Amino acid sequence: MSDVAHAPVSEPTLDQRVRLAIFQRLADTGRPPVVEELMAEFAMTRADAVATLNRLAEARHIALVNGTARILMAFPFSGIATPFQVVTEDQSYFANCAWDAVALHSTLGKDIRIESFCHHCGERITIEMSGGRATLVEPAEALVFLALRPAQWWQDIIATCSNTMVFFSSPAHRDASDLAASPEAAASLTPDQVHALGIPLYEKKLDIDYARPGRDELNAHFASLGLTGPYWQV
Repeated sequence: MSDVAHAPVSEPTLDQRVRLAIFQRLADTGRPPVVEELMAEFAMTRADAVATLNRLAEARHIALVNGTARILMAFPFSGIATPFQVVTEDQSYFANCAWDAVALHSTLGKDIRIESFCHHCGERITIEMSGGRATLVEPAEALVFLALRPAQWWQDIIATCSNTMVFFSSPAHRDASDLAASPEAAASLTPDQVHALGIPLYEKKLDIDYARPGRDELNAHFASLGLTGPYWQV
């Protein structure tokens, strides 16, 4: 018999359990729970439920509709309809942005089909992801465009997701757009690059002990993919 002592496994905190319940509900149904459902599931008062949601928002797990306890975003899931629809074999979702649409492949661990639009002209864009890579990109030149540096994203994450992380059908349409910016201030990426970039942030979202990677971890991950320089410093 081994005499090695094992540290006791700590019970998940309330915030961890509520966070997972939000993400699991979105993964199962495509919609977030409302605060009253969380109150019932976790035997919380409204004040305690609102406080828990505010802590999760402060920890950058979710974003709330301003001035309310309604879940607007649980990254990469959107609580409302957006131009970034993601379909699996048995469910349909909305993502918050082009980046999050690709990220749903990591979060769900399933094949996905992204149905979106060119931000400039409205042309339909279809991307299929399987096994960690894009198996279909139509039109072939379609790209993900990030109009802000990563260090700027959380200055107003709702505006960032809603307005600055988009698909373009081609580099020409990117350059013709009002979002066009210099390579030092913006990034143009393939779906495969976006998938690889997002793995540390999204792959374990449905684990009870998920924790957002820190600044040093993200900078090291970006550098491992050859993405260095001022733009990529979080």
